[in-house]
Amino acid sequence: MPTPYNTYTLPDGIELSFTDSGAPPGSDDYTTIVVIHGSVFNAYQFHKVHAEAHALNLRTVLVHRRDHVGSTPYSAEEVQEIKDGSQPFWERLVSQVAQFISIFIERESIPKLKMTSSVMSGGIALTGWSAGCQIALSMLGTVQNPFISDQLYSLLRAYIGRVIIYDPPHVAFGYPLPADNKNYIPWEDTSLKPEDIPAIFSNWVSSFYDHPCYDPAAGSLRSSATIHELDGLRQKGENPTVSTWSDEEKAKGMEMPAMINEILTFTPPPQATLHKLVTKALFDADSARSWFPNVSVTYIGVTHTIWMCGWGEITTKRRHQETPGREMRFLDMDGANHFPHWSKPKEFMQYVANAVRPEK
Repeated sequence: MPTPYNTYTLPDGIELSFTDSGAPPGSDDYTTIVVIHGSVFNAYQFHKVHAEAHALNLRTVLVHRRDHVGSTPYSAEEVQEIKDGSQPFWERLVSQVAQFISIFIERESIPKLKMTSSVMSGGIALTGWSAGCQIALSMLGTVQNPFISDQLYSLLRAYIGRVIIYDPPHVAFGYPLPADNKNYIPWEDTSLKPEDIPAIFSNWVSSFYDHPCYDPAAGSLRSSATIHELDGLRQKGENPTVSTWSDEEKAKGMEMPAMINEILTFTPPPQATLHKLVTKALFDADSARSWFPNVSVTYIGVTHTIWMCGWGEITTKRRHQETPGREMRFLDMDGANHFPHWSKPKEFMQYVANAVRPEK
């Protein structure tokens, strides 16, 4: 990843750090992929995608979320808002991403969005990975966001053509778990010592799992599956990606202290708020028509991911079938775990290119 990180200071003084692949040489119609990382694993572990972007006429921008290296930590007041399930917290967080995008557009003079049918030329695809999808989805769900001015909204509409949600867990949507769920949740494992959690979590989340609900003919997880048809009881699956990382890569790519505030978003009050926002973002036709009406969603799933992400995809597919609101398309990266951007960056970026320029 290029170093040092670039940093933008937003109008309210918040700082967000990022790296940028730069524009593809000679292109005036490339699409910019703005990536928001997930829990614990910061933007560093996406750095391999930079080298694959230009060949696909893409520009990749990897943003460090609040509470991560180079970006402003959450204040005590904001942490309390998370605990309380405050919707204004998410509205402000989304507005900060919007302000970041506005500054990037102004400074980098990126190509404006042109849409032919569902094929993007130029513009921006806002992309969330894992729990980072909370923010990407909230961009669409905070309808008439009071922290986004009419001028800023008009600018965003002229550039954002797609939202990509990449292997999100159920907690990115605020989906409640069935009462009889017994699948493993590392941060609820009371047998672990605090010093053991980083290794247990990183191996758990980056393993390969074999889900009984996998449909080999479709190359995806069946939307009719129950939570008991996921490979979720184990503390660790096969071949954890992080086990191949050097100590230096772990030091650069993992920020365990940030997990403390992240886990707060998985508790009932913020989950209820996220559920409401996601319903507006994806499953409410009136909201979809009134807020970013021309932005569709592409869901990139993987078939050997952790059970939480499998459950997120199964539930989203089912809800979309029952109550379609916003246009949504599902792509499945068959055979991958939660980290193909690290282990298969070229193939992963081909899926991203397909998300913005759908293959016939």
